[in-house]
Parts: sequence; structure tokens; C-alpha cells
Amino acid sequence: MEAITASLRRLGMLAENELPTMTTLTGGVSSDIWKVDLPTGSVCVKRALPQLRVKQLWEAPVKRNEFEVAYLRVAARIAPGSVPNVLAHDAEAGLFVMDYLDPQSHPVWKAQLHDGNANVDTARQIGAQMARIHQTTMHDVGLREQFATDDIFYPIRLEPYLEATARVHTDLAPRLRQLIAITFNTKLCLVHGDIAPKNILVGANGPFFSIANARGLATRRLIWRFV
Repeated sequence: MEAITASLRRLGMLAENELPTMTTLTGGVSSDIWKVDLPTGSVCVKRALPQLRVKQLWEAPVKRNEFEVAYLRVAARIAPGSVPNVLAHDAEAGLFVMDYLDPQSHPVWKAQLHDGNANVDTARQIGAQMARIHQTTMHDVGLREQFATDDIFYPIRLEPYLEATARVHTDLAPRLRQLIAITFNTKLCLVHGDIAPKNILVGANGPFFSIANARGLATRRLIWRFV
């Protein structure tokens, strides 16, 4: 907690004589996430972990935190209102600060679907936001260079799923490894990497791609790259 307080002071979000109230948010396995109550209001702080909280040894470069910030800024420019606002970024501490989205006003889409609330307009808006980001970033050489995240994409998305399955189900290994090669080498546009109902919040003005934990308050494990 002291490191977070020091970072907030370094970012100019907290005075030397001020102490914030911090609440740990549960649900994520790849980051430490807090709701932080500042004198100016509540924010959400996310710091990437070098080792994920799972039974197996699962390590991932913490610099993915920087790409999350970059993606949020690109997405906010292309599709305003589709992601939380980034308020500050402390690259030295490996964390960033963003809007805190209260679950009462921004429920998780997965929970709404589970309760039988399948709003077609929500799905249509999500599709439109995704399409806008994909279309706008298609074949953008500058963004391809900015999001050169192969060294993160493989250990986060390919090795623990497709490669791990190939090692267990050896009869399927050739097909799975072919899929790994195709996915790894195809780079057309900037993608979120984990679009799913559990990672989408629904606000009064439409859905957010949340980088959120299970309670829908913050930001969850994501990887952004050209795919």
C-alpha cells in the first residue's frame, strides 16, 4: 500500500499530508487492483503481477501494463466512451490510474445475461465499437510497431491454452500448433484480446470494454496486439 501511496503522490494525485483509503478488488489473477478513495473522488489503480495467481506456474512480462494504457488511449480516441478514462500512468511503478466504475451503475454484461437480460441494443453497440476500432487500425504500420507485443502475447494467450493442450492431447498437437503459428503471425489490426461478457460493463450511455475484475470495478487481464 505504501508503494501505491508514493506513486499517487509522484503523479500529483495525492498531497504529502493526505492518506487515501484503499480497498483491494477481487476477481483478477494477473494484477493487483484497488479502489482508491482520494479527496477528489474514487479511482481505480491497477498494477501488473509478474506471476499470475493460478495453481500452475504462469509468468508474464509486467510491461504489458504499458500496452494496456496505450490501448485504452487509442480506443478512447477512436470510439469515445468505449473504455474507462486513463487518469495517470506511473511506468516506473508499473501501474496506472483510471476511472472507478461503480458496479451499481455499471453492471457486468455477463451478470445481465445470466439474469435473462439479453438486450439486443447492448450487443449491437459492442459490435459497432469493436468494428470501429478494428477498421480504423487496419494495416496501421505505426500502431503495429507501437504494439509489438509478441513476447507478451505468446505466454499470455497461446502457451497456456493451445500449447498446453497440445502437450496433453498429442493427437491434436499438429493442428493446434498450426493454429498457434497462424494466430501468432497474422497481424492486421489492433485487438483487445479478451472481449467477453465478463469483461464488458454496461453503463447508462452504453457498454465499456472494461479491463475489469469479476465485480466489474476495474481492469482485468488483457493483451492488446495486432492480430
